Amino acid sequence: MNPRQRRGILLMSVAVLGAMAVFVIILNYVTGVGRQVGPMTSSYRFTKPISKLSPISADDIEKVQLPVKWLPNAAIQSFDTTRGLVATEDIPAGAMLQRGMAGPPPELKPGQLEVAIMINAETGVAGKIHSGDLVDIYGTFSSQGANTSGGAQSLTQARVIVTNAPVLAIGNLQRVDAAKQDGSAQFEQSEVVPVTFALNRSDSLKVTYAESFATKVRLALVAPGTRSKTDPKNDVLNQSDVFGSGKVAGK
Repeated sequence: MNPRQRRGILLMSVAVLGAMAVFVIILNYVTGVGRQVGPMTSSYRFTKPISKLSPISADDIEKVQLPVKWLPNAAIQSFDTTRGLVATEDIPAGAMLQRGMAGPPPELKPGQLEVAIMINAETGVAGKIHSGDLVDIYGTFSSQGANTSGGAQSLTQARVIVTNAPVLAIGNLQRVDAAKQDGSAQFEQSEVVPVTFALNRSDSLKVTYAESFATKVRLALVAPGTRSKTDPKNDVLNQSDVFGSGKVAGK
């Protein structure tokens, strides 16, 4: 074996010993980190914000691996997105799925009916009202009456249709052709949203009446933890109370 071969073997030996030393160092480091971190487990994390009472789908959460010692005590490690569960609170993106964050959707109480009507997206919802909220429903009505000189005149009144109506669900935005409010035969496109309420039979009739006869229906959000007062004298189904002796314009 000549000197060049001996030098080559020596360099290869040094390289092998260096690689083994690096491997041992990395192995010791990984072992130390693993000893500090502990065993790993799986859980779920929200990939985007979820509004209260919105359904939790497979696209809203992702399965992640993390150390057991870092897992919250209430974390959920097994979750079926096909059960139709909804968020019980507003959940930010990145939050870990924990017990109490998901529950069944709100159900109708005995004596309640599920009623859905179309609400103008801009004036009625405007992105501020969500499932589970309480709202007051207002309607604007037009009528024909007589002025002081005996001629006909248009009368407009805004009335409270229903107070403290629970919102069950808000549908997707839709574009529809609606008649213009100037009385012409022309139509204009507007954006509406189907809103579903849980109402008793009497309130269901009032809301249906308002949807049929009101020129506009508006929702007013009731502050959380409070309830609007109801005046039993104001009944929208009593047209004489709403319009006096007038009749609904165009009806």
